[in-house]
Amino acid sequence: MFRSAMDLDVLILSSLFDFSTDLVCGHLHELGVNYLRINRETLSDSRIRLDPARAVMEYRLQGRTWKVSSRLKSVWYRQPVFLRNTPGSPMSVEEQLDRSQWSAFIRGLTLFDRATWVNHPKATYLAESKPYQLRYAAGLGFKIPETLITNDHEALLESRIGEPFVVKSVDTVLLREGGDELFAYSSVVATKDCMDPDFAAIPATCQELLRPKTDLRITVIGRTLYSVAVTALGEQIDGDWRLTPRDKLRYEDHPLSPDERRRCFDLVAGLGLTFGAIDMAVTPAGMYFIEINPTGEWGWLESPSRPITSQIAQLLAQPPTK
Repeated sequence: MFRSAMDLDVLILSSLFDFSTDLVCGHLHELGVNYLRINRETLSDSRIRLDPARAVMEYRLQGRTWKVSSRLKSVWYRQPVFLRNTPGSPMSVEEQLDRSQWSAFIRGLTLFDRATWVNHPKATYLAESKPYQLRYAAGLGFKIPETLITNDHEALLESRIGEPFVVKSVDTVLLREGGDELFAYSSVVATKDCMDPDFAAIPATCQELLRPKTDLRITVIGRTLYSVAVTALGEQIDGDWRLTPRDKLRYEDHPLSPDERRRCFDLVAGLGLTFGAIDMAVTPAGMYFIEINPTGEWGWLESPSRPITSQIAQLLAQPPTK
């Protein structure tokens, strides 16, 4: 059933348009690692033979053949656990089948259970839950902003989150309206801004406004950690820093105490992850946990002192530890 082909070291499940994957593939090539990148856009162009019981897969595309076996070292799971982007128009039956069945196939590749997953879909799915990760981080001793998830504007009158406060989605919002793609940022609002009956349409995360604060992005790769302060030309940013023009953003290394580093490692490992992008906020009252993203980006943080891409490639190239 399976043709002769070199066994793979690394399997990458990604997208044609994922720049972060491009970076890591370049480093894997330099390391001489035998890898296969499967992009979800070209799945129907490929020809696949998968034997679940023996954990063997043959993948053919454009005249080339790759073999995935139990000798696989790692899987880099860059695809989301579920597709967040909502279609701008109804999907045809064919499109619905394509979306559901290929997603199920990708999930099925978890049968390569001897490999190191960065990160495993099961752990990613749980860790992406913002309420769950807040609860877990609080249990580790992180400071957490006062938070209320609600669609009841009257609850805001009784809450302890203060005034004004931050409103953001319970999960990442990616919507399509015609040819436009819509993304939701965090907003600073007052209670009176939420009195509209439409507030009840969906749940919202209402959170204590941390002011003043310095934003931190902490990237954890295995037992390596990079902590970076995000500022506007060295000044603290009020509200969501992603709304600041890119040419004004500055990224500078920010030291963490041994206890802070330990908690970050414990957070990532405790959530069953190997990689995590953690957002923190440093305030006069201390450092607060905001959220963790199991598939977070890092390309904009890359520097000679922060070789994040190289660290990810080296992690993927290592033999499984289990």
